[in-house]
Amino acid sequence: MEYTKSAKTQTLRRSPVITVLGIGNLLLKDEGIGVHLVQKLAGMVDSTKVNIIDAGTSPDLISLLDGNIDKLILVDAVKAGHEPGTIYRFSPDKLDLDPTSHFSLHEIGVLDSLNTMSMLGRLPKSTVIIGIEPKTIDFGLELSPEVGEKLPKIIDLVLKEIEEATAMEVRNDNL
Repeated sequence: MEYTKSAKTQTLRRSPVITVLGIGNLLLKDEGIGVHLVQKLAGMVDSTKVNIIDAGTSPDLISLLDGNIDKLILVDAVKAGHEPGTIYRFSPDKLDLDPTSHFSLHEIGVLDSLNTMSMLGRLPKSTVIIGIEPKTIDFGLELSPEVGEKLPKIIDLVLKEIEEATAMEVRNDNL
């Protein structure tokens, strides 16, 4: 946090709170994409501005996140029926929650947590989900070639989301 002074007032200005949450199971190949991503991303971002969290296989967002998040970026494997390696970017409100849909996000537990956070007034100001269609969900530590070759692109997407959130703060300060 940083204090700014003017002749008339003193105001508190804080940097945006950005959290990247990697979801998945490293023991199940492509299912671990979110965790692989946060492990690589950890050394690439300023930890004073971005929280990087390995949420594992059953992310309890309510206990992992406080109510002061400006932007939440979730990264996970997403089964939506497209070619393995297909990258998705969407907000939770754009999801089709029809129980017959083929969409999978850890049995929608993440969305349940976001809905509960909303009811408690602890929802992040902005949430984006970046997912990738898995090829192989079976025992193993390595990503499939189709998913592994997309990891740099997913990292770039996450870095762009972080940059946009930071740029929004600069624009708001100039108003």
